[in-house]
Amino acid sequence: MARKKILIFGSTGSVGKNALRLIKEKRDVFEVIGLCGNRNVNFLASQVKEFRPKYVCLRDEALADRLRKKIKRGSKILAGDKGLDEFSRLDSDISLMAISGIDCLRPLLTNIAHSRRIALANKEAVVAAAKFIFRKAKKYKTEIIPVDSEINAIFQLFNSANFKNGDIEKVYLTASGGSLFSCRREALGGVTAAQVLNHPTWDMGKRITVDSATLVNKGFEAVEAHEYFNIEYKKIGILLHRQSLIHAMVKTKDQACFSCIYPPDMKKPLAYSLFYPERISLGSLKDKKETFDFSYSPISYRKFPLLEIILEAAKRKDNSLVILNAADEVAVDYFLSGKIKFTYIEKALKKIFKVYRPSELKNIKDVYYWDNWARIETKKILEKK
Repeated sequence: MARKKILIFGSTGSVGKNALRLIKEKRDVFEVIGLCGNRNVNFLASQVKEFRPKYVCLRDEALADRLRKKIKRGSKILAGDKGLDEFSRLDSDISLMAISGIDCLRPLLTNIAHSRRIALANKEAVVAAAKFIFRKAKKYKTEIIPVDSEINAIFQLFNSANFKNGDIEKVYLTASGGSLFSCRREALGGVTAAQVLNHPTWDMGKRITVDSATLVNKGFEAVEAHEYFNIEYKKIGILLHRQSLIHAMVKTKDQACFSCIYPPDMKKPLAYSLFYPERISLGSLKDKKETFDFSYSPISYRKFPLLEIILEAAKRKDNSLVILNAADEVAVDYFLSGKIKFTYIEKALKKIFKVYRPSELKNIKDVYYWDNWARIETKKILEKK
């Protein structure tokens, strides 16, 4: 049987690295035909040496010459925006989209026409442009499977339990509460980036770790649940679950509750996305002698006001989610760069949510327009802090 051709977008990030560890164990199943990284030239070169793809893409064109010196033969090197566009047009059986932020949107929309399945490990593209993504996927009959752990957990539950229309009363996403859960709100202004990035259960990228402290990420996941599975927002609940073992729950109308449980790492959702509909062995969850703690409780919007704002924006069905996502990307980058205090992330998003002009997203150009507008306006807000 021929191996499945796979492209990895964002191969040097945490999701890309985990995916390649799985693929390494299943070389008889997958052929890595392309790897795409951002700036980490040395690590990308080491991946190329190990997997020998036909194509390599470096998004930062200024570093392309360094990569060429390290990869002298065997792979075609693509670089910059033009290179990423060419890389996105390569035909594959599966593409793993693990580019972070809104930067994922353009290659995703391009690649839909060239891949049978996209394992999408990016929430921002769905938050900003879901209707355009899924409309194009339907046109080209491209399967999109969510890699995001909570959304993938819902996907697993729906496929395993075979719920019928009308069976579901509520779908619950769980939140760890992030690294600052025990920190009093009046003390948040003094927290450092190192404190915020010290997540108690997950090892994730920097932006999503910050977003887990504000719970912006959980608001975005509610949007994903709505867009992937057509779940009404009134049927989506969010629960605090500090242990990060329960990733999603489905409660049926007869009050039965189905849970998807696995350790807080990306191996399970990645494996299910890449190997679906098959399941592969990933070892035991825990030794039978150990106990599990599955406690959970309601989320406080007073403690996490940005979560409430994201959920309100989602119900408006206008350009507000595009704007809030862009504002969050800018504000988080400013915080991680040491330019603002942690509390200014919340202030910036609240401010822009008050002043934005509601507008319908008629086409993909509207998404890019409002994304750019929000970035400019957010920078103005933060520079006046």
